[in-house]
Amino acid sequence: MTLAHVLGYVAAILLVACFAMKTLPWVRYLAIAAAVALGAYGIVAAHYVVIALAVILVAVNVWRLWEAERLVGGARAAAAGAGAPVTVDWLLPHMEAVALPKDHVLFHKGDPADAMYYIEHGRIEFKEVGVELGKGSLFGEIGVFSVANVRTATAVCLEDTRLLRVSAERMRELFYENPDFGFFLVGIIARRLTEDLERASGGRIQPL
Repeated sequence: MTLAHVLGYVAAILLVACFAMKTLPWVRYLAIAAAVALGAYGIVAAHYVVIALAVILVAVNVWRLWEAERLVGGARAAAAGAGAPVTVDWLLPHMEAVALPKDHVLFHKGDPADAMYYIEHGRIEFKEVGVELGKGSLFGEIGVFSVANVRTATAVCLEDTRLLRVSAERMRELFYENPDFGFFLVGIIARRLTEDLERASGGRIQPL
């Protein structure tokens, strides 16, 4: 058996192993290893098309792995930053900008919760509860992850407002791609709920 054959078998074994992984990061790690072995096979066998394919596979998987690690790192920092303002820098690559005029109704109470929002500038009022949110506020995440999956209040723009929006479908994709992201996102939601309760009770709520 030649070295080229050995490298080819190693690449095939690693490729099969990556499909057996339960979490995406390990799929990426093994896919990179398989691509490296494939590239080594291409070099030994002088198959330049195979070498080019291996380089592309390594580059794509390294890029996606870096994106996932950056996302989880940002979510971890946001969840750990008790007392710090809510930021969405870590979510920006997955969000889209939405410009809305004054008096626009973003959603009504009982509507399906299909997205989470961040206020870049402007103000949003939630009619049924008499709450206003301004620049730097994150909202809509509770409805997205609740059992009923519906809005609990009507959101109206009090002035011209610019939002950043990430769809519920994309949030679910990110959760399944990397469970760590979901874990730290739950931490952010828990933090928001605690802050809301503290504001409503004048700071008398103690963490459980």
